[in-house]
Amino acid sequence: MKKVFAGLALAMTVMCSALSFAEILIVANKDVPETALNVQEVQEIFLGKRVQWRDNSRIRFVTVGDSGIHGLFLKEYVKLSEADWKIYWKRMVFTGRGLPPATIATEAEVIAFVAETKGAVGYVSSDGLPEKSEKDSVKIIDVR
Repeated sequence: MKKVFAGLALAMTVMCSALSFAEILIVANKDVPETALNVQEVQEIFLGKRVQWRDNSRIRFVTVGDSGIHGLFLKEYVKLSEADWKIYWKRMVFTGRGLPPATIATEAEVIAFVAETKGAVGYVSSDGLPEKSEKDSVKIIDVR
C-alpha cells in the first residue's frame, strides 16, 4: 500500500512540474535556428553562459518585468530565486563577465522586441501569448 501511495505522489509531482513548465513559453525571433532546447540550454542562455546560436549569431535575451512570471521562469528554468538572480548578475557585472539582460515591462513588449530583434529570445506566460497574427511574428521554442 505504501508503494502505491509513493507512486501516486511521484506521479502527481511529475504532473505538477509539467504544468508549471506549460505556463511559461520560450519565444524567439523567427531567424533563430533552434526550434527546441533543453532546460539546461535555456538556463545557460539566461545566465549569459551561452552567447551564440548554433549558426554563430548573437543571442539577445530579455526578461519580463512581471515579477510573478519572472519568478516562475527563474524557478522552473534557471533554478534560482529572484534574490539569487540579482546577486548572480551583480557578480557578473562586477567581475566584468557579463551584462544582465534587458527587462521589458510587459509580455506584449517582450513579443514585440523578440519579433523585431535578430537573435532575440525571451519568455511569456501561456496567457500572455497574443492572438494568432502577432503570435506568428515569433517562434515558440520547444523545451524538453
